[in-house]
Amino acid sequence: MRLRLLFCLFVVLGGVMPGWAQQDGLLQLNDPLHRFLLRQQVLGRLPDAFLSHQPLSAYEAQRYLDSLDSLATQTIALSPVDWQLYARFRGRAPGPGVATFRKAMPFSFRNGRDFVSIDHEDYAVQVNPLFYLTYGRARQTARGDRDTSVPVWQNTRGVRASGHIGKHIFFETRLQENQRRDAWPAFQTVKETAPRLGASKFNEGRQAYDYWFVTGLVGFRSQYFEVRLGRDHNRWGFGKGSLMLSNYATTYDQLQIRTTFWRVQYTNLFTSLASPSAGQDEFVPRRYGAFHRLAIALPAGFQAELFETIMFASSDSLGLRDAGFDVAYLNPIIFYRAVEVERAGLLDNSLLGGGLAWVALPGLRLHTQLLLDEFRLGQLGNGWWANKWGWLAGFDLVDWPLSNLMVRMEYARLRPYLYSHRTPTAAYLHYDDLLGHPAGPNARDLALFLDYQPTTRLRASLSVAYTQRGRNTDTENFGSDPSLSSNSRVSDTDVNLLQGIRQNQWLLEAYAGYELLPDVYLELAVRAESIDDDETGLDRYVAPFVMLRWGLPFQSTRY
Repeated sequence: MRLRLLFCLFVVLGGVMPGWAQQDGLLQLNDPLHRFLLRQQVLGRLPDAFLSHQPLSAYEAQRYLDSLDSLATQTIALSPVDWQLYARFRGRAPGPGVATFRKAMPFSFRNGRDFVSIDHEDYAVQVNPLFYLTYGRARQTARGDRDTSVPVWQNTRGVRASGHIGKHIFFETRLQENQRRDAWPAFQTVKETAPRLGASKFNEGRQAYDYWFVTGLVGFRSQYFEVRLGRDHNRWGFGKGSLMLSNYATTYDQLQIRTTFWRVQYTNLFTSLASPSAGQDEFVPRRYGAFHRLAIALPAGFQAELFETIMFASSDSLGLRDAGFDVAYLNPIIFYRAVEVERAGLLDNSLLGGGLAWVALPGLRLHTQLLLDEFRLGQLGNGWWANKWGWLAGFDLVDWPLSNLMVRMEYARLRPYLYSHRTPTAAYLHYDDLLGHPAGPNARDLALFLDYQPTTRLRASLSVAYTQRGRNTDTENFGSDPSLSSNSRVSDTDVNLLQGIRQNQWLLEAYAGYELLPDVYLELAVRAESIDDDETGLDRYVAPFVMLRWGLPFQSTRY
């Protein structure tokens, strides 16, 4: 019934569509247009573009495409595949399969990209279905009485709507209903949450998750400002992973203000986050985060960023804080650490850091990021527990050794107790998921990403991550779980990386597919994971599956 109603909505809207509307709303993380822009930046063609703060709005992306116009007129400046993709993103060429599909449904893809669209002088609306359908079987280690072969699948149905009203107001919303069966379900029954899903339900019989995924934002844009209010993800940093703000956790409510002028972009982000409840009928406690980020495009292919954040809870067990968001942190240009000391003492959790990227030569970009949670120079060298920091370094390589191939590699080290706090409600978490790097504290991580697109319709991707971590025991806090109070640490000094129970983890994800229609992909994929634990031994699975997705990017376990 819901699909029939959705189809009727498309038909009604389809009767009033002229062609070639400009894209509205926001790009999704790992969107094809963002990948295209990043390739051009690594090739040295977008030195002033701020691509390290995702998601981009469609208007930011189009502005960066504008700057490529002079190159696009010289067909030798862009590869044949990039030139065809550029024409699609500019609305000058329709997506694949559109002409054939429109013979059966004349109202569809009138603008060559969106299933249904309305385009008017003063407003526009685009509506697209969302599907993510997978099925396969996982072969896994025999343990106890569990099956060595289990089904793995996902059934996601939804709709996306975006558009604008007048010159300055835009909107974006996505609604998805999901059921999913993983090889290794990890549902927390007491807290009723699962990794990356937030609040969810769990079907014990089918070992499947049942959850909703919703985003929705209303925005204002002008020459220098872009304001967003709603719910979505964010990712800050030049790498695929980020120590400061990754997209590992589920979506959260936010107010975001981006100010862009000259070679500078300054971002304010104010968020409302959740701590897991202790049961279905209990109130989900709130924690809040306030973030600043300053990005500067420097000469000679350099870009730099500085950022800081403050995490705090709506209330504390001592009753020292009034409930709600502390308005002192709404100041868009103040130094959060100074406010924290003055107003909260030791209750709140502040972090700061920075990053640097350099296009060393066309096709090669180096990048790094540093995060300081707490740091005392006088305690350096003795393994003091509160020297909590992490760093990340990597490179991006484009069109070598193959044209249209992008290679990304990153290495990260995260000290024990990073992201944790003496007050657990101020930990750097949303539900129980990290807002920072998905490897987590007390770990080191090496990741490789390959993305190959030999034609506009064929694409293959591979990601491999090797992580070493020291995990906690049931009774000892070695610094791998930020949801625990740092006061429960095992010691004050001689705190070393990978202390605790050693784990070695491999994660591989790969897929290859063909674009049938605009943003509709039929793909073959495989996911494999292995954990070698010094206490529990080796556990692993391999899960090949087939996938059909429309309007949604590939959903990585970590990225």
